[in-house]
Amino acid sequence: MKLQTKIILTSTALLFILLVIANSSIYFIFKKTMEDNAMERLQAETSNVTNGLKQTSATVKQANLLRAYLPPNGMIRILPKSGGPLVVSVTDQTKELQDLPYSYYSNEQTTIKEDDGHLYAISHTPVIWTNGEVVSLEVTEQLADVEQSLQTLKFILLIASLVILIPTIFAGRLLSKIILRPIKSLIHTMEEIQVSRTFKKIDLSSSSKDELDQMANTFNNMMDLLEENYKKQEQFVSDASHELKTPLTVVESYANMLKRWGMKRPDILEEAIEAIHSESLRMKQLTSQMLVLAKDESQWKLHMEHVDAAAVCNQTIKHLEQAFERTIYLNIKTDHPVVTADEKRLKQLLYILLDNAIKYSEKAVEVTITKSESFMITVTDQGIGIPKEDLSNVYERFFRVDKARNRETGGSGLGLSIARKIVEAHSGRIEINSQEGKGTSVTVSFPL
Repeated sequence: MKLQTKIILTSTALLFILLVIANSSIYFIFKKTMEDNAMERLQAETSNVTNGLKQTSATVKQANLLRAYLPPNGMIRILPKSGGPLVVSVTDQTKELQDLPYSYYSNEQTTIKEDDGHLYAISHTPVIWTNGEVVSLEVTEQLADVEQSLQTLKFILLIASLVILIPTIFAGRLLSKIILRPIKSLIHTMEEIQVSRTFKKIDLSSSSKDELDQMANTFNNMMDLLEENYKKQEQFVSDASHELKTPLTVVESYANMLKRWGMKRPDILEEAIEAIHSESLRMKQLTSQMLVLAKDESQWKLHMEHVDAAAVCNQTIKHLEQAFERTIYLNIKTDHPVVTADEKRLKQLLYILLDNAIKYSEKAVEVTITKSESFMITVTDQGIGIPKEDLSNVYERFFRVDKARNRETGGSGLGLSIARKIVEAHSGRIEINSQEGKGTSVTVSFPL
């Protein structure tokens, strides 16, 4: 069932129920009021008949007296304790009332009864008859005016309900169109996206500032985000393919060389094995880095603990000094160089920052540990620096500053992307300050 049909049916059904409840309440309240008025009127007439019987002399026939008090559309009967009525007083227009069932009542009471689809008000009161017997005086009146009023009220309520329901159906249809217009536009746009395989947005000709307008804006923002992520993914795949293409080409070339002359020339064999081994390690490192970037921080399962940052820095510096035969200074400007972090990730972060500093600088590198409002580790080099226009791009995957595109120094361009993810996973912050030709300073801050 369509949403538009559901809206129309639901709104119409709810209104119909409310109308039934309201109309029923009006009808029964009106009926009760009319019946109460009729009973009060009949009680007064019965009291008049009783008083008349008491004050009338014995010479006047009781039957004639009852006819004098007879209601225009009613009947008077004298009912003994047993047997049929002693007296029945009716008019020519109310002869059919004689067939109404009767009962003797020893007390006063007035009721409303329905017989054969007609309403009757019946009042009973005990009186002493001429023979000294206590009988029940029954005064009956057909409530034709009440029946007519109730029929008129039914007709009015029915017409009023139709007058309300019919426009409501059309109003519900119009309202559903207004509500569903942006939803249909959303569906149409999504179908176009599915067919054309392109990113499209909902055309917002006017702003209604409601939830539907908010939904459309949210969808458009989502499309912008998806398109941006899709382009980044395409760029990432393209860059990854490009980065892997070179080592694969080198491996293939040396493999072909080995097939031709490798067994006959030891120098080519050694050169090919060394090149293949080197390129294999580079592909392994590149693949490992890409897998790190592909994972979300929530999947890293950090083991947070109190880590002696000074000891970690000393160990890392020692390894890199031996590997690259470079000088790296460590300055500790705090008495308690302990930080809450994952020790393995902290080591990985230091390797990335120090590796970059060593690659882009021929002079000594300095590592500084400080603690104030946060725990900070700063890696400073005196190398080629980064142009100001490139500072905002250095965290992008596979990005390398133009002066560093030589593969011997430039690396894969993934290091700072991984470094930023490590810092963000620790709820920290990374900042780079650099001047071209003077050097670069990278500061990572961890919350205390």
